[in-house]
Amino acid sequence: MSGSDQIWAEALRTLERGQSFALATVVNVRGSTPREVGAKMIVREDGQFGTIGGGCGEAEVFRKARVLLEEKSDRGARLAEVDLTGDFDQREIGTCGGIMDVFVDLWSPSRDLSIARKLADFAGRSAPGALLTVIDSGARAELLAGSRTFIDPRDSSARDSGPIDLPAAGFAQIVDRTTDAIPTLLELDGAGGMQPVTHLEPNGGMRLFVDPIVGAQRLIIVGAGHIAVPLCALGAMLGFHVTVIDDRASFANRERFPQADDIIAKPFTDAIDSLALDGHCYLVSVTRGHSFDEEVVRAALMQPCGFVGMIGSRRRVKATLERIGASGVPKDRLADVHAPLGVAIGGETPEEIAISIIAEIIRERRTEERDEFTLGVRFGNLKRSK
Repeated sequence: MSGSDQIWAEALRTLERGQSFALATVVNVRGSTPREVGAKMIVREDGQFGTIGGGCGEAEVFRKARVLLEEKSDRGARLAEVDLTGDFDQREIGTCGGIMDVFVDLWSPSRDLSIARKLADFAGRSAPGALLTVIDSGARAELLAGSRTFIDPRDSSARDSGPIDLPAAGFAQIVDRTTDAIPTLLELDGAGGMQPVTHLEPNGGMRLFVDPIVGAQRLIIVGAGHIAVPLCALGAMLGFHVTVIDDRASFANRERFPQADDIIAKPFTDAIDSLALDGHCYLVSVTRGHSFDEEVVRAALMQPCGFVGMIGSRRRVKATLERIGASGVPKDRLADVHAPLGVAIGGETPEEIAISIIAEIIRERRTEERDEFTLGVRFGNLKRSK
């Protein structure tokens, strides 16, 4: 695994080595940009970890981050506007022509090791939490840009802890954003509430960035046959925490799946029940028989799993979902099962089918679009999202 899902683990490792670093975070975007709000990268004296989109814009942010590191100020922070509209004039024309507001602040072992441990711990457990950072203190002269605290939505005393104290109404809104895992730039209004900010005008109120901790998104592959092998490799390449499940140890093993994070060899229902599935989980059933798929999908729907998918022909899928429905699973849950799973690219080989599956997962994660390009919608088994 690599990339933004591992940023807090890397931050902790860096601080534990006694190294400071600059953290660059996209806090606002306008127009078409290569990365979304919340994308971040760590900049150290020996290089970087993560990316905010590459190209000249990232290079300029990297340069400013290195300057911040060299200054070694007690609390250094910069807000950089990365204008990508000029990229169209360059020799290699990209598809992005928007503007990113990137906040760059300094992290040091003496000051930030404790909060980095919390962030890495919550991310590793996919537990709800957030980093709350002051981007602009407004009239609060006692707060410096870059002041930060950790928000645990389950901790009722969190509002009164740390350097950033907030009115009850504003804090409740931040907790909502944390629970929903929505990274957002907010401004404190006169009534003590928080309003989203889309343009960073000067002389505004106090602005805070809510950066939720969602942990690594999990890809759970149930069935360790031919399709599972390339699917595991693709999932690992894309930064998912990959779990492979099969009831046959001769299939579910490290030799077949060297890139899997976890391998479980036990009966399907027992294996799924042992996992705490949540909204960040993508579970796909690619077992060797429809009776096993039925067992898998039913078990997955008993938990709040974010994405449940099943391969198979239209007839097989229809019959399987009807049997699951007859067992008492609510119709609205059945209507959200991605089946037949995959996008319509005409895939036939295990590798091509794996690509079609991972393409639907990416499409759902990034756009939530469902149309006839998605096989489940084409065959009438998946609700249209738009």
